[in-house]
Amino acid sequence: MNYLPLIVVFPLIMAIILNLLHGRDKIVKYITFLVAFSLLILPFLAPYGYYYFGGHGYLDGYISGIAYLYTPFKKVILITLSLIASLVLITGMGEKIKNNMFVVFSLMGFASISAIVLADDIFNLYVFFEILAMVQAGLVFLSGTEESYKAGLRYMIIGTVAGSLMLLGIGFLLAMTGTLNITDMKNYIVNSPITYVSLLLLIIGYAYGSGLPPFHNIKADLYGRSKAFISALLQTFSKFTLVAIILVILNLFSSLPLFPSAKGVLLALGVLGMVFGVVMALTQSDYKRLLAYHAISQGGYVATGLALGTPLGIVAGVFHAINNVIYKSALFLGAYIVEKTGSNDLYKLGSLLPTIPYVAFLILCAKLAISGVPPFNGFQSKLLLAQAAMQANLPEIAIIMIFVSIGTFMSMMKAFYLIFLKPTNRKYENIKVPKLALISLTILVFLCILLGVYPEIVTNYLWEYANKF
Repeated sequence: MNYLPLIVVFPLIMAIILNLLHGRDKIVKYITFLVAFSLLILPFLAPYGYYYFGGHGYLDGYISGIAYLYTPFKKVILITLSLIASLVLITGMGEKIKNNMFVVFSLMGFASISAIVLADDIFNLYVFFEILAMVQAGLVFLSGTEESYKAGLRYMIIGTVAGSLMLLGIGFLLAMTGTLNITDMKNYIVNSPITYVSLLLLIIGYAYGSGLPPFHNIKADLYGRSKAFISALLQTFSKFTLVAIILVILNLFSSLPLFPSAKGVLLALGVLGMVFGVVMALTQSDYKRLLAYHAISQGGYVATGLALGTPLGIVAGVFHAINNVIYKSALFLGAYIVEKTGSNDLYKLGSLLPTIPYVAFLILCAKLAISGVPPFNGFQSKLLLAQAAMQANLPEIAIIMIFVSIGTFMSMMKAFYLIFLKPTNRKYENIKVPKLALISLTILVFLCILLGVYPEIVTNYLWEYANKF
């Protein structure tokens, strides 16, 4: 029996069940812990290969129905997703959130991203892309502030347009090829104006879901207005959406004569995301918004590596996406702990080091990881990205990456100084560090070091798929 659908079906069923347990906080808490640990097991249950829903398969030479494709490449992404989702769910159990909707939305988001990563059916990908947009807005609404409501509504309104355009592009592809299956569609795509219109519409949806320009401010606002531990999950969703959709674009269109021009657009989006993100981060005084714009910048790195379209670029881009969701989740969990002081304003904080020295050390490690300092994981993937740019005869992109990393380091060290080292007369009394958040933060920082020393733990899973490009 193939258990692959459980990766999507199980969290959806549990989301429905937990939604029915409104007001039963203890039961919800215990079930959430069990679900969190169960998510870690799901990626290991299924064999590699295709899975056809409802007994569908080949029909008149086409793949009929919904198809999932599971490979070692996708397995490592789903393992990372399961880990982050589990840690965020466990951390959230230390926070009282009304109507237990945090768990419900988180599980729906996990199911949506899993389906997006697994789907070999582009319409199925789109359906869960739309569900994910609503889930992300719902998670932001849980903050309960006017700013969070505005951020979530803005994201949904813009998403209505971007999602509709993406669906229109999928409709054009269906009309042209007669199939929605990505593997089949690739074989029937022809060099025509309608093909390039479809490509452009898919790129718009890709930029929206990934938080790349011109949607970077909207996505950053989403991260900055939500609870910090929820932002860890939101940025994870965005990074893996980015990876899944750009790989579909490369898979479908890379053989077309005019695709190099389209690849230039994809590269431009990635580079602009890198630069805009770090420049905006340098101007922020609110710590969560600073981290939010760095999430955009790091997404730019991922997008740039993948847009190179070379095997090394794809390995480097996916590896950086995995590294990024790990150290970025650590930074947001660290911000969640810092929030316990009652402020996110960097200029109202200071002298926290003597109060929470272990937390300060873990946050410093995560800051060094995002800055690309060895021996942390960010250094390994940024080095691969620079090598991929040089191999593709684009040394200027490698230079931009280096300057953006310098800007990231400056911003992160400034924030660390203002939070932990800056002299202040403010007294911190009875700061309760959530134990569950501290455990999650420790695990994530350990992974930053482990993957920095042994990057092949991840990269060995990526090369077989990347070499097909």
